[in-house]
Amino acid sequence: MLLTLACTIIALGALVQTAIGFGLGLIAVPFLILIDPQMVPAPIVMIAFVQLSISAWAHRQEILWPKLWMAVIGRLPGTILAVWMMSMTGIEGIKIFIACAVLAAVVISLLNINAQPNRKNHLIAGFFSGLFGTSTSIGGPPIALLYQHQPADTVRANLSANFAIGSLISLAGMATGGFVTEQSWLYFGYFLPATLVGTWLGMKTKHYLKPSVTRPAILILCSGSAVTLLLQALIQ
Repeated sequence: MLLTLACTIIALGALVQTAIGFGLGLIAVPFLILIDPQMVPAPIVMIAFVQLSISAWAHRQEILWPKLWMAVIGRLPGTILAVWMMSMTGIEGIKIFIACAVLAAVVISLLNINAQPNRKNHLIAGFFSGLFGTSTSIGGPPIALLYQHQPADTVRANLSANFAIGSLISLAGMATGGFVTEQSWLYFGYFLPATLVGTWLGMKTKHYLKPSVTRPAILILCSGSAVTLLLQALIQ
């Protein structure tokens, strides 16, 4: 029953991420860690790579490669710092960090910051994307902030390409730190069909799912789940 619920959450996250450019980790992680902490972060990063690769290929003509590589460079030290933090804090510390990262992502999403998508900002955003993406599977908001005023296909293309490459870097870091286990691969196998279904639905509905409609609902939902996770971690 809980595994079916987890797969449904994954499909919904993949649908939203395919349609608007990010959201899989933001939607899935706060709920999945309440079901089973081993469902995050490695299995989410694995399925995200699949979804992001499909989306990036579909929108490959819109990818801005020179700026993208600056974000990738910035992600490397962020990933190293995240692996160190994960090794030092344990699962309860990761829970608290995930809850804080979700709430920070919500705040960032609500701020009307006009950050230009130049190389310097890509470098900075890449660092924080690596930090959050590796430790919590929620690396979208820092990069999404740079593209919030760009055309929809440009957003989907560059966020997908950025996170696809970034997820490989994060997985390498997690594997080095011992955070990719046999159970991680097992959950990846369970979640993969749901990811593919959600991605297919996202491709079919992306022109109907407007960020102005889906974004407030996602932020409210995730805020509630983050507060619940934070309270649970603090009580324990």
